[in-house]
Amino acid sequence: MTAYPALSTERLDMRPPTEADLGTYWAFYAVTDVKVGGYRGGRSDEEVAAIHKRDMDHWAAKGFGVFLMRRKGEADAVGGVGLSHPDHWPSHELTWWLMPHARGEGYATEASRAVIAWAYNDLGWPAVETHMRDENAPARRLAARLGGAVDRRETFPDGVTRDVFALPREDTV
Repeated sequence: MTAYPALSTERLDMRPPTEADLGTYWAFYAVTDVKVGGYRGGRSDEEVAAIHKRDMDHWAAKGFGVFLMRRKGEADAVGGVGLSHPDHWPSHELTWWLMPHARGEGYATEASRAVIAWAYNDLGWPAVETHMRDENAPARRLAARLGGAVDRRETFPDGVTRDVFALPREDTV
């Protein structure tokens, strides 16, 4: 079995999802009020199980993916953050989601900074980016906090045209 990295910040521990984390995915999709991947919460158990499996398979296939984030010393996840590159997508992206009770605490910013540093320093990536729907104002604010700037506008395989934000190394912000 491949050992995947774990990341840690001042307040968070992050690790890739395992089979035991399916309940975390169900909990998120049962309560979320935001669009994730273009869809709102309320997905079927089968759809959520497929998303969970996709996230685990992504790690196995590509060596990077979404981490589940937990407050230090706590068992329940407050969200997910990581790097995703679906096979049909033109490039990788930083992605994140938060349980409603964990929003507004700075967790997405803190975790995203750790993931961006990991991508540059450990994976050796020359660039990190995120793709934004026009209506996703909270995510755009997060990209700005991370020092992101619109690099280009692109139409993706799902037919949605998005801004692509380039996210700099922390030491250049």
